[in-house]
Amino acid sequence: MDPQLFESKVYAVTGGAVGIGFAVVAQLINYGAYVYALDLAAEQSKELAGLPQERLGYIQCDVVDRKQCAAAVASIVAKRERLDGLVNNAGICLLEGEAPPDDLFEKVYAVNVTGTWNMAFEAFPQMKKQGAGAVVNIGSTSTLVGVPRIPAYTSSKHAVAGLTKTWALDHAKYGIRVNLVGPGPTDTQMSRSPLQTVMGPRFGGNKTDDELLDLVAKTIPLQRIGKPDDIANPILFLLSDLSSFITGQCLMASGGS
Repeated sequence: MDPQLFESKVYAVTGGAVGIGFAVVAQLINYGAYVYALDLAAEQSKELAGLPQERLGYIQCDVVDRKQCAAAVASIVAKRERLDGLVNNAGICLLEGEAPPDDLFEKVYAVNVTGTWNMAFEAFPQMKKQGAGAVVNIGSTSTLVGVPRIPAYTSSKHAVAGLTKTWALDHAKYGIRVNLVGPGPTDTQMSRSPLQTVMGPRFGGNKTDDELLDLVAKTIPLQRIGKPDDIANPILFLLSDLSSFITGQCLMASGGS
């Protein structure tokens, strides 16, 4: 990909400390962008600390808190005077089962849906002022289909698709594009957390996470579990001008599953 697509542009990535978020941050920095990773920890992760610090900013931010989101965006704009793109990557997938308790449902929606809402509506005003911007929301293959034993997570990712499509229509006149990338099975800490609950009953008990991932891989047409960079690549495409005529779309990065 041409580095000039990102050179000196400014991006914010929520959940940017590890996993898919970190892969996006690292790739954008490699292409010469200024990137702000937002995450819950008071200090940046070891992974982030290993990146070129002159192009990296770290902001402690809980996306559930609208005031923290507003402060994060304001800080970025104050330093860089623009915000070219936002990746709404922060999300959680908890151990649910068939009948998760109400507080679990509310926690999942607070992060996955309200967090996406909060960050987008703090970013939109600056993007409107610029007359351009790209938002990439992170969904899941469960954005499009039902997945047993994770009803809160699955429905939350359906909701993010609805926001994506509606925001794309509402904000196109401002030069803002909004799309969604839906990761399939990807080897990250978050994707491992519900393995025993979701895949354990499907493939039988007494299997380790690695054994379950191997079994999942065999169900994927490309015969492997995704890596964070496999998901970061289409995210960068949708952030770039290579996708300048694409908005309101849900792109599944799932190995064909």
